[in-house]
Amino acid sequence: MTGVACAPAAPDIGAVMRRVSDAAAPFESRWTLTALHRLDPELHDRLLDQQSLYHQALVTGEADDVEEQSAAMCRGWAAVTRVMEAAAVPDDAYLLGFHAGTRVAIGEQKHAIARVRELHGTPVIWITPDEVAALVAGLEAIKTAKSLWPDAETIRLYPNQAAQYDR
Repeated sequence: MTGVACAPAAPDIGAVMRRVSDAAAPFESRWTLTALHRLDPELHDRLLDQQSLYHQALVTGEADDVEEQSAAMCRGWAAVTRVMEAAAVPDDAYLLGFHAGTRVAIGEQKHAIARVRELHGTPVIWITPDEVAALVAGLEAIKTAKSLWPDAETIRLYPNQAAQYDR
């Protein structure tokens, strides 16, 4: 009987990416990489190095390399999440605002949507910074005022009360 060497099966890249995305979710639902960098620049750089190795493995498609680097990426996400939790770093993956009964969260990381709704309820409107830019660009009065006075701020004024800044 003649033996035929078989190449390892090609990895299911979609499944690998979902696994890594699921591992990133606990971190990305709460923090940005900027927050990690502020807390621990070395750990931040190690995560980015691992991310680069993982991305390279996805490009080459070698089954063993993809498995090794995706597993390391999952361990990396778990490690940075534990570090951030242990340091009690406040969430920074979103900004939250409330006006006239409407709660709005602004952020880029889709994983943060569930976190915001978990903490603040389901009637939260999620928008991205680009959507905010589109909304503001559509408000000609604010656009004109901001072009004339770049440091101008929107404030709430109530009779017989000091101004309340929207921050």
